[in-house]
Order: sequence, then C-alpha cells, then structure tokens
Amino acid sequence: MKSWGKLFGGFGITALAVLGLSGAAFGQSKSKSATGAAIFKTNCVLCHGSDGHSKTTLGKQLGALDLHSEEVQKKTDAELKKIITKGQKNMPAFGVQLTTSQIDDVLAYIREWKKK
Repeated sequence: MKSWGKLFGGFGITALAVLGLSGAAFGQSKSKSATGAAIFKTNCVLCHGSDGHSKTTLGKQLGALDLHSEEVQKKTDAELKKIITKGQKNMPAFGVQLTTSQIDDVLAYIREWKKK
C-alpha cells in the first residue's frame, strides 16, 4: 500500500508541475509583451522613445511614426512584421538582428498600446 501511496503522491506532484507549466502558457501574451518590451527598449527607443510616441530628437528628424497612432495600429500583424523585418523609408531592417520570435514579441508589446 505504501508503494501505491508513493506512486500516486509522485503523480500528484508531477500533475501539479505540469499544471503550473501550462498555467504559464496561458499567461503567454503577457510574457511575450514583457519580453517584447525589453527588446523594444534595446532596439527601438532611439527613434520611437520609451513610450512609443516617437518624440525623440532622432525620431522627429527621421519622421518615425507614433506607434500608438491609428495609422500604425490599423496595420495587420503581417504588415508590421514585414516593416520590422525589412524596414521601411527611414526605419532600418531588423530581420538580421532579431529572430522571428523576437519580432513577434516586439509586435505583442506594440499591440498593447492599441488597447490604451
């Protein structure tokens, strides 16, 4: 009987660990957004500013778009991914510097501004 108790006890611990991991997966969008924020702060703030409004000196000089604007937020994810990856006008391409996953994370972060 004790061996069954250990078996089921171990199963219970394993089940809790799996549930905990799947619970982290449910919060994935927040995690992607948080990761995207860190990537954004490393690569995008010079032009777009830490708040995404593009009111930096360089952002104004280059005509960087306000990432909160309807013009940006109405674009599809595919359109924004293409712009981030290949660049557009004065915006450089980040496809060489960032992985597809990192670009998805930055996009998730930028999309958070649509809700505000």
